[in-house]
This record gives sequence, C-alpha cells and structure tokens, in this order.
Amino acid sequence: MAFVPAPNIVQMEFRMTLAGQKIENRVMIDNLGVPTLAELEGYAVLGWDWWENTYSVHIVEDCTLNSVVTTDMGNQNGLQFTYAPDTTTTGQSATQGMPNEVALCVTLSSGFRGRSARGRWYVAGIPESFRADANNITTTAAEGYRSDVQALIAAVDALARFIVVVSYISNNAPRVGGPVYFVVETAVVKDTIFDSQRRRKPGVGA
Repeated sequence: MAFVPAPNIVQMEFRMTLAGQKIENRVMIDNLGVPTLAELEGYAVLGWDWWENTYSVHIVEDCTLNSVVTTDMGNQNGLQFTYAPDTTTTGQSATQGMPNEVALCVTLSSGFRGRSARGRWYVAGIPESFRADANNITTTAAEGYRSDVQALIAAVDALARFIVVVSYISNNAPRVGGPVYFVVETAVVKDTIFDSQRRRKPGVGA
C-alpha cells in the first residue's frame, strides 16, 4: 500500500526481542500539530519509562526492550527519533514464559462502533504462572495488563495529547479526504482467552 499521510500523528514503536525473536507493539498519538524533534524525543522517553517502570513488572525476563522509535506519520520523509538508553531493560518476571506466539489482546476502545474505531495491544512475554488453564489467562493477570495499558493512555493524556486509532479504510476502500482519528478512551480486556501472534514464533517474523 502506498504511503498515506496522517497529519499530526506520531507512531510510537516498542521494538523488543522475545527469546531472540524481533517483535514489536505500536500505538499512534495525535500531537495536535506537526511534531518537532523535541516532541518525538519526549514521547520516546515517556514510552520507554512506562515500559521499564510499569509494564515490565508483568513481562518475563526473556523479553528485552531494545528501543522506542517515534515517527512523524504526516510526511513520508518526516522526522524520526530513536531512544535506546541501554541494552539491559527486560521484563521483571523471573519465571518461565509462555511460547512466543501466545498473547493476550488488550482492546484500545474509543467508544465508537466498528473495527475501524478500536485498536489492539497484543501482550508478549506472558509468564507461565499467569495461565489459569490450557486456554485462559487468570483474571488477575488480565486486569494487570489492562491497567498497564491504561497507564500508558493516561500518561499521554497528561500531556494534553491523545493515543488514537488511525483509520485509513472504510467499507473496504480508502477514506475520502484521508485518515480519520478516533481518540482512545479506555483499555479493555474482553475475554481471558489466549490469542495467537504467529509471526512472533522464532524463525517466522522479522
């Protein structure tokens, strides 16, 4: 798909390795204006600090955060900032992890209907001890991940900026006039059933 500009949007990528496999999560932020390099740096530091101080508590040690990369999505050749202060920021759970492809889906809800109006954060590096049974995570662990993602939403909100879902397609066609942004209000775990991310399997993804 050809590049479609999303004015004022910053993509925040959490680039990680899990059992040696490159994986990532990403969210979009509405900067409410063309982002400067200083703003990109601020978002990257915010994302790193959140991962290190909040999210990593529920992630296995075999998952390492390598960098947080923020990119101006309004211009194909726009600004980008990479924050990688160390190579030792890992999950804090010193237990056996679930297989790479096992994930939990945390929904980024805007309050509007339709798939275009909600995003997803797929948790990686889930401790084996968080398993309730063969197919489900414990409700306590699910709530922990939901609360973690809500904390990231709140941290961006505190800057008077917003995590958003950027919708490029409507009714199987590119949106006339360009992408539409839906502000994410809450993080939601709709069920405790494990999800699958095939490309996170060793040797399958990047």
